[in-house]
Amino acid sequence: MEHKIAIIDPVGIKSGMNHYDTFLCTSLDKLGIDTYIYSNFNVKSETVVSQPVFGTVFKNKLSQTFNFIKGMFKSVMDCRRNKIKTVIIHVFSTHNMAIMTYAISKLFGLKTITISHDVFSFTDQDSKCYHHLIYNRWSDRIVVHNSYSLDHLLPQIESKMHSKVSVLKHGSFVGLPDNSISRKSARKALNLDEQRKYILFFGRIKPNKRLDLILRAMPNIDSSIHLIIAGHLGKDDFNKYQSIIDELDLSSRLVLEINYISEEKRELYFKATDCLALPYELIFQSGVLLMSMSYGLPVVASQIPSFEEVIEDGKNGLLFEKGNVDDLAKQLNALMNNKDLMNEIPQNAISNMKENYCWDSIAKGYVEIIKTL
Repeated sequence: MEHKIAIIDPVGIKSGMNHYDTFLCTSLDKLGIDTYIYSNFNVKSETVVSQPVFGTVFKNKLSQTFNFIKGMFKSVMDCRRNKIKTVIIHVFSTHNMAIMTYAISKLFGLKTITISHDVFSFTDQDSKCYHHLIYNRWSDRIVVHNSYSLDHLLPQIESKMHSKVSVLKHGSFVGLPDNSISRKSARKALNLDEQRKYILFFGRIKPNKRLDLILRAMPNIDSSIHLIIAGHLGKDDFNKYQSIIDELDLSSRLVLEINYISEEKRELYFKATDCLALPYELIFQSGVLLMSMSYGLPVVASQIPSFEEVIEDGKNGLLFEKGNVDDLAKQLNALMNNKDLMNEIPQNAISNMKENYCWDSIAKGYVEIIKTL
């Protein structure tokens, strides 16, 4: 029996989900599944079909809404034409766009596999009614990425849905790094000092990611080390971070790029810096963590359950006590001043990504789900 699957992803390249979609579909194709992606990017592939039916830049909310609705109807109608019966939908929060994605998909009789990246939103966008509809009524199967997410999701959904939830890891980004870009050329492109050491704080800035912690740790970190903050604000307010910067007189030790970071710029930052800091208070799954480890960029992260499922402390990364500024500074100093750790951690991290976060293995789990629908 021929199996087909489509990913409908209105966000796509705007949040880096283009890589997730592409890696997953490429691996599914190897297993004999015909794959389609409806998003806002093209895939360079002879086998994965991609259609950029959604936009990335809009004049206003009205044009964004119109583009989304038009893109959804194009997606589902094309699914019907291609006799696709099942679609994958990413869920980060149960807001208006999420519920409309499901409503239109169900209107056209499509079965849905929900990938619950965040069991609940960190931006207060969730609707209890929408959450109930998506998880208990309109999801035929649900995928979470780790045990921590599973433990939080099960109490929030009806018992009849428990057997329909699967734990399948978020795959690595091994194979993504551009080997033609060296550390030296990346630093030159970013106008960074070739001899200095840099810590990177990367990604969309949200309160749960605790940028304030790394800022308050800076006075206790070797003064020769600088911090790069690269990411866009969303709905967060940078003034509260700026007040810490002014209070601690940190400006001379910071490189700020508070904007959307392009794919090209992301590549440069991951190549140019010495380590990545993830001082998060709470997260269900971090693509930034997996990307950093895939690039061989050493990570210092909060000791929280979702990170502990990935990081073996002292081997493929370092963990510090959540919320503890002094311990964060201690671990960053320990890493940056230890050449052995700086060499061993990247090698172990890449090995772990290749062995335990391989898309081909993850795709087998999706195939088992697809065959039941």
